[in-house]
Amino acid sequence: MARVKFALLLLCSTIAPSLLGSEIAAARQEPAPSVVPLDVEFGKAPAPVEASGRDHLLYEMRLTNYSGRTIILTEIDVFDSNGGRPLGAFAAKDLATMIATPGQQKEGADRLQIGPGSFVMVYFDTAVPKGTGAGLRLGHHIHVASASSGPPDPSRTILETPPLTVSGEAPLAVNAPLGPGHWLAANALSNDSDHRRTIAVVDGQARIAQRYAIDFVKVDAHGRAFTGDPSRNESWSGYGEPVLAVADAVVERILDGLPDNQPLAPPAIKIGLDTIAGNHIVLRLPGGKRVLYGHLKPGSIRVKEGERVRMGEVLAALGNSGQSDAPHLHIHVADAASPLGADGLPFAFRTFRLEGYAPSLDILDNPGGWTGPATSGVATRHRELPTDLAVIAF
Repeated sequence: MARVKFALLLLCSTIAPSLLGSEIAAARQEPAPSVVPLDVEFGKAPAPVEASGRDHLLYEMRLTNYSGRTIILTEIDVFDSNGGRPLGAFAAKDLATMIATPGQQKEGADRLQIGPGSFVMVYFDTAVPKGTGAGLRLGHHIHVASASSGPPDPSRTILETPPLTVSGEAPLAVNAPLGPGHWLAANALSNDSDHRRTIAVVDGQARIAQRYAIDFVKVDAHGRAFTGDPSRNESWSGYGEPVLAVADAVVERILDGLPDNQPLAPPAIKIGLDTIAGNHIVLRLPGGKRVLYGHLKPGSIRVKEGERVRMGEVLAALGNSGQSDAPHLHIHVADAASPLGADGLPFAFRTFRLEGYAPSLDILDNPGGWTGPATSGVATRHRELPTDLAVIAF
């Protein structure tokens, strides 16, 4: 018995070195595994939403530092995992504008530093040619500063993330939520609006309900949001305008009875999870998606919970209640009825006219308005979402 065992060991010792050598040779043809001590976690997978003739892919990346030293980000490259086609290269200057550390106020280059045991959120708006976003597999190369003075070792300075697959689901197409006129799409589709960056933790889940939200402010032909005394709601162009159902739906949730705020002044009530959207309506659409209308005029809501409404039906009037400093309509689509305890979902308007772009939100403080919406070159858009500061007409 001992002789057989000994012979078997000799046989193994003869074959093993040959196999081991081929494995090492094969391994040397592949990049060394990255040992950059960052854990990568993506939020909700993006779905393409068309805006300004491009497919926009909005998503978040969480980077957690598992080492005992500070890690400095220097660049993140985005590419198509199927073939390596580059989709975006964000060097330190641009990257600093895409990063936030929840709970901390950091500025400039300090945002690129991830302390021991800390994490950052990286916000992406990767734009690709129209009609090419669905099904993309997004790869990322994360570059970090080298701790050594010699040539950087790629395995210690570059981390390639697992692919992130873009959803093939088309955004929800809805009708106009407002009537005729010029509407400024404030805090609309962009990578750095307040809506985009607001993370709320509700029931132990950190989510971005307002990822695609828009605040619609009415302006006149001269770009004025108000005429007369701006401290009166009635001076604002949009105050009291009818708010319309964007689709056939069921009224799931209503809050009414909160007072309007005085424009350009702090809220009249304490703001919390239930009151942040002011008087509001949530519609539940077939398939379970919800549409939230916020900051409605008190006492103007015409529908009841459980009621079925038809597309184009008047639901309420535009107001200035809740977390609002001037009359406007907040609208977003999400997967739950909570104003903040939900994940924001992409949507698009079936049709609207793009009339121009406001220079900034400062026009809302200017009694003289601005040059106003374009009088020529107006473009009709179909199944798109307006980008931030666009002036549109439904």
